[in-house]
Amino acid sequence: MVGLIVVYTIADFLLTPLGGIETRDVSKVSSTGVATLGLLFTGLALNVICLILLLRNYRRAPIFGVVGSLLYFPAPIAEATGQFSSLSPPTGIAVIEVIEAIIAIAIIITGALVLRKKPEAQMKPA
Repeated sequence: MVGLIVVYTIADFLLTPLGGIETRDVSKVSSTGVATLGLLFTGLALNVICLILLLRNYRRAPIFGVVGSLLYFPAPIAEATGQFSSLSPPTGIAVIEVIEAIIAIAIIITGALVLRKKPEAQMKPA
């Protein structure tokens, strides 16, 4: 799960203007687009928290990853329906959105499986 979250974080960075692939003018982003960007970055923050907690072996860490990954989906849905921006996305952004959606689904499934697994009961020495 750690590897998935690292790749998710890199892909999320590439979706920003700092990543160099996003070439659209920021002033063309709609209010719906701004709201979905807020959700996207909130999800990114939750996934970074999940990564830190996973490295510290916190048992409930996957909850942050699942919720953070679910918050990814409003942005590409708004993009696909034309509500994100008045400009169409560059090809690189569209490809990264598909890749990140697959990674987000993998994080959700992996997190659910990890949370579902019951911890083994420790046996007391006789």
